[in-house]
Amino acid sequence: MMDVTERADVERILADPAYSVPEADAAATRPADRFRARVSRFANGALHDARRRRIEALLDHLDVDALATGATARTRAMAHVGDNADAVAAHVPVACLAEQLGFAEPDALPRLVAVLAEHYPVGGPSDAADAALVRLLAAAPQSGRGEERDDSVLRVQLLVQAHAATAALIVGALRLPSAADAVVPTPDLLASVLRETPPVRTTRRIAPDGEQLVLQLGGRDGDASSGRPRMLAFGAGQRACPAPRHALAIAAAVVDGLRPC
Repeated sequence: MMDVTERADVERILADPAYSVPEADAAATRPADRFRARVSRFANGALHDARRRRIEALLDHLDVDALATGATARTRAMAHVGDNADAVAAHVPVACLAEQLGFAEPDALPRLVAVLAEHYPVGGPSDAADAALVRLLAAAPQSGRGEERDDSVLRVQLLVQAHAATAALIVGALRLPSAADAVVPTPDLLASVLRETPPVRTTRRIAPDGEQLVLQLGGRDGDASSGRPRMLAFGAGQRACPAPRHALAIAAAVVDGLRPC
């Protein structure tokens, strides 16, 4: 497995459809592993493209302002958590997104999403992940008949992929020394984290010759003298994060509510 660190190389690979992602096992029978085989993240070609279009359609129907408003209200409601920003950051984004996506009892779902998210990157047998997925799918609205018409799996995918990354963005911003300075706008804090210590540090691709690559999203440009941090936090190309506006709206609302100034 080879690490790719140069920004130009990373961007080139992300933009080249000849580089595929490691696919989930389409023959998997356990619930959580079957889930991995039904999302867009671990699919290639036309199958990925079709699922990606459905995800984008789901996101297009979400009200970004309502997401921010919901995040503000939930952050205030969790004021009793005190200094535990990690708990707020892990709960609020998932609950807000779940509510907008039509899930039942959205505030009961973040802990289930956290369990499934641990299993999600590489799969494997997990009774806990299987049980969490079953409950998440039961809470999701049903939107069609047949496996490739029912968007409930893709709604769960959105929750899982928002979980760790959005929480890390929020916590990273709050831990910056400048977060205590009221003059520094919250969007600047978030931008600093995305440039310097992106929540998602790596992604994987398979080269046309079969070599497995680990693409570093958080390094620096090839010109070391410039010292400019790369900005690939949301990826690039056809598989770039489909919801940067949604993530930033939620993160900004939570950070605003938790800043000590």
